[in-house]
Amino acid sequence: MSDPALRWPRYLGEDEAAFFHFAPSGGPDEIPDQVDVLSDPDDETSGGFLMAVLPKGAAWGTPDNQALDPLSVLARFWRAIGSALGDAYRALFGVALESTAVTLVTSLDDWEIEYGLPDPCLGPDQTIDMRMRSLLLKIRSGGTITPGDFIKLAADAGYTIKIEEPEPFCMGGSDMGGDDELSGGDPVEYVWIVSVPNVPVYDFHMNEAEMGVTPFGDLGLPADLICLFKAMKPAWTTVIFSV
Repeated sequence: MSDPALRWPRYLGEDEAAFFHFAPSGGPDEIPDQVDVLSDPDDETSGGFLMAVLPKGAAWGTPDNQALDPLSVLARFWRAIGSALGDAYRALFGVALESTAVTLVTSLDDWEIEYGLPDPCLGPDQTIDMRMRSLLLKIRSGGTITPGDFIKLAADAGYTIKIEEPEPFCMGGSDMGGDDELSGGDPVEYVWIVSVPNVPVYDFHMNEAEMGVTPFGDLGLPADLICLFKAMKPAWTTVIFSV
């Protein structure tokens, strides 16, 4: 997950920016404002749309291009028809709301089928809010590859984390006893460490814990975050969780 422009060779004529992935940045996500005059019109407004396109003249109750008398039979008739037109506009606006995951109301089941949900990382019994959160995480996890992407993904899941990428020890460049690390079982350049602050620590207690079963020390790391990261991490990397 280190800077790809420094790790991989570039092809002839290819700019190093081709390797960069810029994650969205900014404040909390806001639901886009899609409301307009047609999203929820009242009977008077929707009836007015119809009366505005009526022919003008005495036969239509508008001699000398006067405004239609609002108490006339014709005006009341078109207001009644306008009520059904308003219902149609509201239904069409509802379809527009279903087009984005942050505004959907009735199509959650269809979105879950499309994205292969429910997510096993969040367990089988999920409330509507949990299902919505799982859907948004699934959508936003697309293209997740840089440390910034994973930090943003964790924030969307409700966690504040830090990511450390150990530097491999390089002869002629690293100091003996310095911060750069020698490779162990996994090449250091493919290992990244996720630090989750403020998690509980469970110690081994005599007369309560079981030898060979209970760890001598265990961290209360969030299982849903671990599951999510292991599912989304680049396949060639190893992720380690710590505090």
